[in-house]
Amino acid sequence: MGIDIDLALSNSSFPSKLLKDDTARAQGSDFQALLSELIKLSNNPLFGLHSAQYVQPGSYVVLGYITMNSRTVKEAIDKAMPFEKLVGDMGSTELTQTDNGLLMTWHCNYTNPEVIPHMVDNVLASWVTYSRWLADRPEQAPIEVWLTKDKPNEEILAEYQEVFRCPIKFNQSTNTLVLSNAQLEFPLRRPDPMLLKTLEQHAQTQLSELTSDNDIIFEVTRAIRDIMRTEPPRKERLAEVLGVSARTLQRKLQTANSSYQELLDNVRQESAEYYLAYSQLPMSEIASHLGFSDTRSFHRSFKLWTDTTPGDYRIQKQTQ
Repeated sequence: MGIDIDLALSNSSFPSKLLKDDTARAQGSDFQALLSELIKLSNNPLFGLHSAQYVQPGSYVVLGYITMNSRTVKEAIDKAMPFEKLVGDMGSTELTQTDNGLLMTWHCNYTNPEVIPHMVDNVLASWVTYSRWLADRPEQAPIEVWLTKDKPNEEILAEYQEVFRCPIKFNQSTNTLVLSNAQLEFPLRRPDPMLLKTLEQHAQTQLSELTSDNDIIFEVTRAIRDIMRTEPPRKERLAEVLGVSARTLQRKLQTANSSYQELLDNVRQESAEYYLAYSQLPMSEIASHLGFSDTRSFHRSFKLWTDTTPGDYRIQKQTQ
């Protein structure tokens, strides 16, 4: 993009020696400082959006190769998301299944208000650009894109349209891509189930080495969300996905002053609020998706979490 890289590294005090080691990881604070300098030196209000065009499979490390060897867009998402942290600590993705498709919401972990909007633009645009290449469908676009930022002027809005090629809603509560069920079933270029299995095992090993007691809450929360999409999130299944014993999982959560039930309730509440606000799923199906034995149990828990009923919450959100 014509930026003086040496100057950016120098001004940000980024430890440039890390760039010589493919296995090294930069601290989030260092990366934010570097991004801030890149944004400044680019003099480009859409630095994040424009830099997304340079994404390659290797940009996502092992996740890129997992997606390349998946059969469909849906499988690529399902297989890659549990290992998202291998790419970095920039943020986390939340997946919410609705009647008509999938909401892919990205939550930025960074705190620099200058960096955050560029990171959001870069991540969402990278997903779209990369998925077009994976499915060999350069014309494809999400159903909608939701962004928390204010609506820009017409000139900048045209730049967003050129990248996403779909309706874009601004001033939203989340940063989200909306995909249809049909798009999730698009076949990818060159699936290899045997290689995919090997890559998943490699990614799991890397994740286990990376995970510490300090970030176990992040990993458990992510795993609960992923498991909940296809089956009840039992503690034993959760431990299996994380590659530890149930006893070790319990010990790690206790060390982090948390518990399986607390994190499960947090995920259930977040997911319930999404289903009620953005779908027409009946209460019985929402309860089933969240792993409740019946609608009554779901109703009771939701009232405890929010001090309102699921029905009243849905009316409030869908009439705003």
